[in-house]
Amino acid sequence: MTALRPNVLEGRGLRLWLTVSFAVMFTGPFLFHSRVALLNVVDVLFFLPSLTLLTRAVVSGDRRLLLSPWLVPLYALLGWLLLTMAWADNANTSRTVRGVVEIITLVGILRWLHLYYRHTLKQALTNAALTSTVLLVVIMISYYTTQPLGSPLFGESVRLIFDLPQPGPLLTTMALVTPCFILLAQAVEEGINAKGGRRAAGALVGFGFLVLVQWHTGIMLLVAALSWVLLRAEQRILGMLAAAVALYLSLDFEVLGNMGQYFTHPFFGNGLSQETGESLLVGVGVDEALRIIPHPDNVLLAVIHSAGLVGLILFIAAWAVPAWRLPDGEQNLREGAIFLIAVVPGLLAMLSVGAYLLVPFHPSWMSLWMPLALMLASLSTRDTIRPPVRHPQPQPQ
Repeated sequence: MTALRPNVLEGRGLRLWLTVSFAVMFTGPFLFHSRVALLNVVDVLFFLPSLTLLTRAVVSGDRRLLLSPWLVPLYALLGWLLLTMAWADNANTSRTVRGVVEIITLVGILRWLHLYYRHTLKQALTNAALTSTVLLVVIMISYYTTQPLGSPLFGESVRLIFDLPQPGPLLTTMALVTPCFILLAQAVEEGINAKGGRRAAGALVGFGFLVLVQWHTGIMLLVAALSWVLLRAEQRILGMLAAAVALYLSLDFEVLGNMGQYFTHPFFGNGLSQETGESLLVGVGVDEALRIIPHPDNVLLAVIHSAGLVGLILFIAAWAVPAWRLPDGEQNLREGAIFLIAVVPGLLAMLSVGAYLLVPFHPSWMSLWMPLALMLASLSTRDTIRPPVRHPQPQPQ
C-alpha cells in the first residue's frame, strides 16, 4: 500500500493551523492561569487533529512514521516509565498514559509534516516563535512600568496588563528554550537582511527575557547559543570552550552534593509517582516509610530517582541514537538547524531547572520532548522516503 499524500489542510490553512498551535504551546504559561485550561486547549487545537491525520497516514501505508528503528529507544523509555508505576506510590496512571499518547502523537505528526510539508513546518515554527516574542515585550513593558529596572522579572507579584499570569523562573525557562533557539537558527540561516534581522531581534528579546527572569540560567543559555554560532563559524576550539562553560553553568553543585538521596533504589527506581514539580516521594528504612524530598530540578537525577539506572540508560539512548543517525553532510545539518538546535540547550536547561519528566502537555515539553520530536522529525526524509526506482533505459541498436 502506498503512503498517503494528504490533500487536506494544504497551503495557508496548514500553515495557519500549525502557527496558531505552536504559538499557544510557546506562550501557554504567559496566557493561561490554569494548566488544565492550557492542556485542554492544546488537546483540542493540536493533538486531536494531529492524531486524526497521523492515524489516516499510518492506515494508508506510511507506517514507518511510527515504526522507524530510530524510535525504538524512545518507545523503550516510555514503556519502562509506564512499567515503573507498578511499584510507585501515588502514581497517576491515566495522566501518565495521556502524556505518552501525546508524546507519540507529537513525534509522529512532526515526522509527517517534515516528510511532506517541511517548508511549511519551518515557517510555522518561526512565525509562532516570533509571536511569542511579541507577548514577551508586552509583559516586560507592563512589569517594568511599576517595578525598578534592576529587579528580576516576576520577582514581585504585580498586576500585568490584560491580567496576564506570571509563571515564575522555572516554567518560563523551560517554555522559552525552543522558540528562542529556533529564532537564532533562522536568523543565521537568513543572513543579513530584513527577514534575518527580525528573527535576530526576536531571539534577542527571548534571551533577554530569560536573563531578566533568572540571570544564571539565562546566561547559561546565552553561552550555549554563542557556542552554536561559533561552531557554525568553524571556530571549533572556541565553540567547544563555550559549550563546556554552558555545561558548567547548568550544574547545581549543591544538589549534586546531596545526590545520594535520589539513589535509594538505584537499579529500578522508586517508580514514576504523580509529579508536582516541587517534590518527590521516596521510601526509606526497612518498612519503606514514605518521605518527601525536594525535586532536584535536574532531569537526570529525576530519571534515576523514578526509573533507576535502567531508565537513565534508556533516557540517554532516546537522544543519543537519533543524534548518531543525523545526516553526515554539513549542508544538510545547516539546512536542518531549526529542527536540531534546541536539543543540547534543552537538555542543559533540564539539568538546571528540569522538572515534570512525563506528564501531558506542559511548558517543560519545550525543553524536553519538543526538541527530541524535532530531531526525530529531521530523520523522516532518510527513514521514510524510499528512493525512486530507476528502470534501465533501452540501449540503442
